[in-house]
Amino acid sequence: MSYRWLKTEGGIAPCPCCKIGGRKIGFLERTLVEVTSFFRNGLFSEEYAKKNGILQRIDPRVKILTLGILLVAVSLMRHLTLIGGLYLTVLFLAILSKIDLKFFLPRVWLFIPLFSGIIAIPALFNVFVPGEPLLTLITFKSKWSVGLFEIPKTISITKQGLFVATMFVMRVATSVSLVVLIVLTTRWQYLLKALRVLWVPQMFTFIIGMTCRYIHLLLKLIEDIHLAKKSRVIKKTSVVAGQRWVTSQIGNILKRSLQMSEEVHSAMLSRGFTNDVRILDTFRIKRVDYVWAAFFILFTSVILGFNSILG
Repeated sequence: MSYRWLKTEGGIAPCPCCKIGGRKIGFLERTLVEVTSFFRNGLFSEEYAKKNGILQRIDPRVKILTLGILLVAVSLMRHLTLIGGLYLTVLFLAILSKIDLKFFLPRVWLFIPLFSGIIAIPALFNVFVPGEPLLTLITFKSKWSVGLFEIPKTISITKQGLFVATMFVMRVATSVSLVVLIVLTTRWQYLLKALRVLWVPQMFTFIIGMTCRYIHLLLKLIEDIHLAKKSRVIKKTSVVAGQRWVTSQIGNILKRSLQMSEEVHSAMLSRGFTNDVRILDTFRIKRVDYVWAAFFILFTSVILGFNSILG
């Protein structure tokens, strides 16, 4: 009998002698795997923060200040060419920081269609942004009104609307890319400490830090509950039974999470917690930080100057 199935990686494989046909992974299990992978390996992983890239060498305070100034500059840009140039600059910084673009780009563009796309799509049509038509979609016999909106005789995608929507999406994409770049190239505890040094309210950084920790705990708790159910189920249950089980576990997880938060808070207070998280490492401004700050201030000034000249 072959024991190769004991050497599987990344999960628990069924014994080949007990497996009948191919087992399809359910929607719930796929969702849990993808969500857990996204948070653990995507947002909060320190794999890239430990690499020897250009942004990893910069002091976290200087990095947040300079990229924050660039973030403000993005919101002031009125020309698509300049915003596109800034976006390419962010991608170039990601490459210099040894971040794989196949890893970086999905974590930026995953949220763009869900949030900015929903807001930008109405701006394409002449109902909201009148202008020169590029593509005619529907033609009515006459104008008509729906509430406060007056529907024109011809509904079309306008040149001005396309420009407004593209500008909005590119601004969001560039801004999100800057934020993701900061998070990926900075260790989480250093990022929170840098925010505290830069006069971000203590309660704000404390809530962010605890939220990230509880996300990991909640995902681990959900995984354990799902694995416990799988280990006790022999045959496939009905959809109604599965829905009832999920509903019952939502309440169970809520109760356990509240109990856990109270226990953790009591343990922190018993160990002298004073609402301020401290780390032993200290920040020191180096020569490379001064060079980086001077370069980015000059770069941002040039970009804003071009934006003013172009009008």
